[in-house]
Amino acid sequence: MMAELDAAGLAPYLAGPGAAVIVLLLVLYGLYQLVVKHGMPLVQALGKRHLDQIDTLIGVQREEGRAIAKALGSIDRRLARLEGQTDAQTLAPTQAHSPDRGA
Repeated sequence: MMAELDAAGLAPYLAGPGAAVIVLLLVLYGLYQLVVKHGMPLVQALGKRHLDQIDTLIGVQREEGRAIAKALGSIDRRLARLEGQTDAQTLAPTQAHSPDRGA
């Protein structure tokens, strides 16, 4: 036969360790839902934003590198022209270049 459950009979179970386990499971389920619904999308968005910023930074540095190389090439050509003009006047026939030019 089945025992009849009344409030006085359930009271020890609702106030004891069984109730604590049920409350713990409910709290853990709530935390799990919080992490899955809010935490994971937040982490994914932050990670994507960070990687996009890195991609942008790499692109900007690439452009700066090209601009620096172009500027250095221009400076080198002007320096070669100036060296050619000054060397032609001071060293006359040899038209020697500076030692770092190699020719």
